[in-house]
Amino acid sequence: MTLNRLRAFAATALLLAASPSDALRPSAGCGVLPATSTGETAAQSIQIDALVRTYRLHLPTAYDADAAMPIVLAFYGYTGTAAGAEAGLGLSPHADTHSYIAVYPQATSFDSAGTAITSWNYQSCNSSPGPAGPICANDAYPYPFPPECGTPDHCNWCTCHDDLAFVAALLDTLENTLCIDRDRVYATGMSNGGMLVHRLGCAMPDRFTAIAPVAGTLAEGFNCAPEQPISLMHIHGDEDTYVRVDGKQSSDGYRYETIDKVVDKWASPSSQHCATATTSYPTSADGIEGMLCTQRADCATEAEVVSCGWQGGHAWPAFGRDVIWDFFRKHSRRDYISSGDITP
Repeated sequence: MTLNRLRAFAATALLLAASPSDALRPSAGCGVLPATSTGETAAQSIQIDALVRTYRLHLPTAYDADAAMPIVLAFYGYTGTAAGAEAGLGLSPHADTHSYIAVYPQATSFDSAGTAITSWNYQSCNSSPGPAGPICANDAYPYPFPPECGTPDHCNWCTCHDDLAFVAALLDTLENTLCIDRDRVYATGMSNGGMLVHRLGCAMPDRFTAIAPVAGTLAEGFNCAPEQPISLMHIHGDEDTYVRVDGKQSSDGYRYETIDKVVDKWASPSSQHCATATTSYPTSADGIEGMLCTQRADCATEAEVVSCGWQGGHAWPAFGRDVIWDFFRKHSRRDYISSGDITP
């Protein structure tokens, strides 16, 4: 362990010793009886400026209004729904078993030839051309674009609505009405939902403890990493040609950051300050459908930066929820340490 890390440990220990009440950060909603029943899922809504935004809330059977509990936000992919996320990701029964709150936000939508098109704005899907030029080829698939968002560049395809503001307001609402451990707030998502989760980790590391995007990374030229402690587990199918992470153009003509660049940026001295060498990272799914994870270990922040590949395509692996929850439950913001310019 380096001298700087020893000093960081000592400083954190002194802080906790001086302020024992800060060892747990329960939300303002602790002690408030919930408006929904435990063990069930209820549709909810909040007002964000002129928009009414909706989400599905599942309180686990063990929910106690006087005991702060972890929470997981789950985002489904392009054209998906909150109900589809609940059914497809299988987190609600999992939450009952493992005692965490599961929340499924709903994206905005518009009608295109009789089909409701939903998408998440992760800020590079409607910002082409970007720092590396256009995010797609000239002959890329022309996805329908929300009419309220104006005339797009030919590469732009997702909503223009501010989904970062939606998530921030949603967290405020949840923390004010439920008993949440604010040091154990997590997010996962599939495809376009994973892209948003990646962006949340970069833009809101003060609100999330760990994130796990699945089959979703940022558009080429828009790679990012937070300057505060937060853990990352990125899961991708090695046979995914739809959102590629190997630097090659995807089957629909779009280009994404390579997983190596993503991990390098998160592990860099300006972010989690991890080791330069790549080492293995064991999980409960090792070897299942070719599942293999690696890490950039010994991060100065005590966060973890992990990349997992499996022999699948553009899909959520059946073992995904167990691997992701095992990763999430290891991490609390109480365990993170400042490093250099990084603040806890």
